[in-house]
Amino acid sequence: MKEIIQKYIFHIKNTPPGSKVLNCLAQHFPEATNIEWSNEKDGVFEAIFRVNGIEQIAWFEKTGFWLKTETNFTLGMLDESIRLKLEQYGQIMSSIFIERANGDSEYEFIIRDNFQVRHVFITDNTGNVRDRQNFDENELR
Repeated sequence: MKEIIQKYIFHIKNTPPGSKVLNCLAQHFPEATNIEWSNEKDGVFEAIFRVNGIEQIAWFEKTGFWLKTETNFTLGMLDESIRLKLEQYGQIMSSIFIERANGDSEYEFIIRDNFQVRHVFITDNTGNVRDRQNFDENELR
């Protein structure tokens, strides 16, 4: 039933990846559990899984090359200096740490200001704001 809902309502294809992708996931995330796969439109495979109870999403080319990982951080996982920089804009609703194969990393935060308006903040890996936009809850990323 879950596959039917994902396929027809959310347009998610649960296509299993090849052995190169599976081996790459095992090398990068040997402790991954509850792994769910989808095949993106561009042929990239997306794996959603947990490591030590923390949800992560990783993208792989069909060749097995790891592209990036997004990790859902709790407030307790954030470095205090980063948390303090972002709390000046309001309440941190969510934080995602993004690591890319080229070595770049950044954070994506959703922050609710004093007027209850949500904003998306993109920061560098030390919490310096690079971009800020209003968050449209009706728009899916």
